Amino acid sequence: MIRKKFSLTIINSFSIIIFLIVLSFGISIWAYFSTEKVLDYNLRQYFNQTVNLTKIIVDNEKDNLDEITFKISKLLANMEEKDKSIEDLIDDSTSTDQVDLLYLEKDNQLIDYSNSLFDTQAIISLISKENLNIGNSFLVITHKDEKFLILLSSKRIIDEKTGRVSARLYAGKILNDNFSLVNSIKINASLVEVYIYYKDDLIATTAKDALIDFNSIRNKEIVKKENILYFNKRVELDNKDFINVIFITNNSTISLLKNDFIKAGVILFLFVVVSFSFLYVFTNRYFIEPFSKLLNFAKEAKDNKLVLYEQSNILEFDNFAINLKSIIDELREVKEQYARAIEGVQDGLWDLDLVTGNAYYSRRYLEMLGYNSQDEIIDIKNFWKRSVHKSDYKKTLRKLSNHLKGETSFYEDNYRFKSKNGSYKWLRIRGKVFFDIEGKPIRMTGFHTDIDEVIKLQKDNQKKEQMIYQQSKLASMGEMIGNIAHQWRQPLNVISTISSSQIMQIELKIDKKEETIKDLNKIVDTVQYLSTIIDKFRNFFNPNKELEKFNIEDIIKENIEIFETSYKSYGINLITKLEPIEIIGYKFELMQVVINIINNAKDAIQSRLSSEDKKYIFMKNYIEEEKAIIKISDNAGGIRKNIKEKIYEPYFTTKHKSQGTGLGLYMSSEIIKKHFKGQLYNETIEYEYEDVKYKGEEFTIVIPINVK
Repeated sequence: MIRKKFSLTIINSFSIIIFLIVLSFGISIWAYFSTEKVLDYNLRQYFNQTVNLTKIIVDNEKDNLDEITFKISKLLANMEEKDKSIEDLIDDSTSTDQVDLLYLEKDNQLIDYSNSLFDTQAIISLISKENLNIGNSFLVITHKDEKFLILLSSKRIIDEKTGRVSARLYAGKILNDNFSLVNSIKINASLVEVYIYYKDDLIATTAKDALIDFNSIRNKEIVKKENILYFNKRVELDNKDFINVIFITNNSTISLLKNDFIKAGVILFLFVVVSFSFLYVFTNRYFIEPFSKLLNFAKEAKDNKLVLYEQSNILEFDNFAINLKSIIDELREVKEQYARAIEGVQDGLWDLDLVTGNAYYSRRYLEMLGYNSQDEIIDIKNFWKRSVHKSDYKKTLRKLSNHLKGETSFYEDNYRFKSKNGSYKWLRIRGKVFFDIEGKPIRMTGFHTDIDEVIKLQKDNQKKEQMIYQQSKLASMGEMIGNIAHQWRQPLNVISTISSSQIMQIELKIDKKEETIKDLNKIVDTVQYLSTIIDKFRNFFNPNKELEKFNIEDIIKENIEIFETSYKSYGINLITKLEPIEIIGYKFELMQVVINIINNAKDAIQSRLSSEDKKYIFMKNYIEEEKAIIKISDNAGGIRKNIKEKIYEPYFTTKHKSQGTGLGLYMSSEIIKKHFKGQLYNETIEYEYEDVKYKGEEFTIVIPINVK
């Protein structure tokens, strides 16, 4: 699938347009909502003023009622001084025409003086059941399924002689029929209409008809519909009931807002056009064109080292071009160095995509296995799995699994890998897994090295080393046999002398029984001593091949007896200072190293010192930094500097061919390194013993304690 590409100029133009549209839209929305917010605030202020004006009008009505009740109560209080009845006094009062209800509560009786078309007696009876306080009250009375909103004023009539309340006078207006009150609110507040609702019932209005959509605004405060604004004010009544007063006005401010918004939109559109033109010219000149030049320069610099960069108006672009050219040249050089390095080391590069299963194998990798191209590999996803030798698969899979889990920094192993012709070749693999941000392996890259010849050479070296070891063992056995011959010579002479003496006594018929028994016991002891020497000889050359814990002091003291005749016969004193140090290893192999060093010291002393000189071999051991140290030194003057670095080479010897094979120190070094994970080294030292200064060679054996 080919993806459609776009030019930078088109992207720039499109981006500017989108940016300006979004900016314009944002400004418009902000302006609109800001205007709406201001409008809502002004509307609330306006309707709050309307409510305040309504309260003033209602308060005036209350004051009028209070004034009427006050006048009539005064007349009734002075009624006895005048020759008139209560009815005549009330009829003569001009104030009674201004009220719908007028009644007197006296001696638990309700006397109706109302002059109204309403069923005043029934309404008064319902009012009397309400627990009203003296003063002004708003209440709703339901009579014959009709709701009446009543503004009521009451006054106590005090008997001036007794000072007691003689009656209560009530005057009220029924707002259902009081058009003047709601109309006054409408005119003074400049409203279109005024509605008063009690629940779902219309109580009073300035309009001809009821409000059609009252339910839609019942629970809202301000509602905007087309060019009309509705303001719903909830008014609490004295009997804990409430009414809804709906104020309606023309919404001329919305029209003004729309006009202003259109004007602002036109201005904003002109701003967008001008801004787009300016930004387009500016970005093309100072961004798109310099960037295009930079891209062309980068593309040409990739293939041509001599390409020149045409400077632009932007300093940063010019500096970036210079740095980019330097980076490209450096990358090209690194690439060439990398290619030469890969070609030089002759390693095969491989790269695996662990997500898709795709793989890349370098030319050298394929040549290593006899392939001409990657196309020759069938089933590339399972190529590695089916090519690793079955005997090596589990081992290398375990290492690979540990690396995938993050337990190792690198994956490294040697295994046999099947070539194109079916034969197996030893390869050394080194690789590393790369993880994504979630810790999942996504890629693995590494190298393969052909080590087939190296493995074959190692196997040959192992065979040669085994042969050298056998030769060294045979040489040690020859020296041991010589030592045993020295050890056996005196005991055999003792046995021979005693036997000859006993034969002579038998021939001469000399009977010395006690002396004979004593001689025979001596022969038995001597034979047992020889038998012990044989056992030690057998153990030395047939050692236990298993790791064991042993004491250095014990093993040296037990086996040194075999060799004491060989150095004592030359007047050599072996001075030991041994401590009981336990280590884990092969004890007879360590003894073989000690004997080799002692024999070399003995030969050096024998060849360099005269019979009159004092001859010493010193041996000591101690622990230092969790390591067992064994030091063996002599007083033969030390090893010459020109041969010091050669003494650990196989077959190197300073002795006559009949006296040495040159394998002793080589095998000693190999035993300490491979079997004890330790170290063997030497140095020429000068020291003092019994107030005499000596010079000789000191060999040091270093063995880690508790290391298997």
